[in-house]
Amino acid sequence: MKTKHLCTVAALMGCLTSMNIYAQQRIVACNGKTYGPGDTLVVGKAAPSGYLVMREVEEQGHLNTVDREGMPGLKMVITEVPEYDQNLYESFGIFERPETPQLVKTKAGDREFYISLNDALSRGNIMSDYKVSSMEGAVDLNPSILYVYTLKLYQIPVDEKVVDTYASLCDSEAFAKVASDPFALDDLRQHYRTILQQALEEADFSRIFRLKCRSELSPYDMEKGGFPLSDFYFMEVRTNQRSELSQLHYYLWEECAFRLTNEERFTFLPSDRQRAKGFYSMQRYAGSSPYQRPMATLYVYVKIKEQPVKLPEKEVMVTSHENRFGWSTLNKVYGKKSLDMDIIRVDGYHDLISYVEGEVVYNYLGSILP
Repeated sequence: MKTKHLCTVAALMGCLTSMNIYAQQRIVACNGKTYGPGDTLVVGKAAPSGYLVMREVEEQGHLNTVDREGMPGLKMVITEVPEYDQNLYESFGIFERPETPQLVKTKAGDREFYISLNDALSRGNIMSDYKVSSMEGAVDLNPSILYVYTLKLYQIPVDEKVVDTYASLCDSEAFAKVASDPFALDDLRQHYRTILQQALEEADFSRIFRLKCRSELSPYDMEKGGFPLSDFYFMEVRTNQRSELSQLHYYLWEECAFRLTNEERFTFLPSDRQRAKGFYSMQRYAGSSPYQRPMATLYVYVKIKEQPVKLPEKEVMVTSHENRFGWSTLNKVYGKKSLDMDIIRVDGYHDLISYVEGEVVYNYLGSILP
């Protein structure tokens, strides 16, 4: 009889403990952070299939799938960590009662949502460690800016050919459309000649530019407190690379090439231990393969050096605009089209949806400073 009484008490205590867990109003998420009422969540990117782990509360309490339109960047406040409800949890594909709460209810304006928090964090639907990468005055580097700085550095006269090249770099489609119309082409040239002259006047070698790239993350170094990085892969640089330039660590981008002179000093990304621990927790929760190295999205801030480049006088096979092959030297072909740059800062992120283009502002890992 005494044994039966003890079992009953134990079962009751277990039930009360389970109820307390679900009524605790806080969730320790897979990124190591604790979330509860009053905390703000920022919506991240949707997978191609949409926000499958989020539901919007419609009239009469119905739950509908979330339309991806206008969602990225939306800020929502957690209003409650709801007690376990079998129908609610099963609508998210959770068919066994978990030991700890998994859902939160949020509000954004007059809209309400339920979110499977760990699933949303591990998929990037909800941002973890939100941070916008920026430096005062910095702008994103592009081929037309590179071209302007080569013109200024090497004091190249602005003739018709230079204007045509600049116009094609700024708007290749518009230039191609008017190429067979001498009058439209002349109007376009006058327009871009004015823009080019202004760009040359404003070109300042003290300015800061930003490049977006990717790099493979090696395992976290517990002693040094960060992630070793592999080579930089610049996401916007899609020009076919010449092996002769690549061997010299130059990246060919449309008309011009650039080299990061101090790249070897930016191959280790310091990361707060707790943040890195959360990164690994999210990787495990998402079921990432241990054989697949995660990739970091890096924002690399650079300054163009006011220093002419001297390339080797080595003959290479080149193709002219008439598609004729011939021999020339690296310096003759690319010498006055090349720039050296110094990296001044790198911000690193783990973009969970790497195939989506655009700004990465979540899952911040750390920054590399000189």
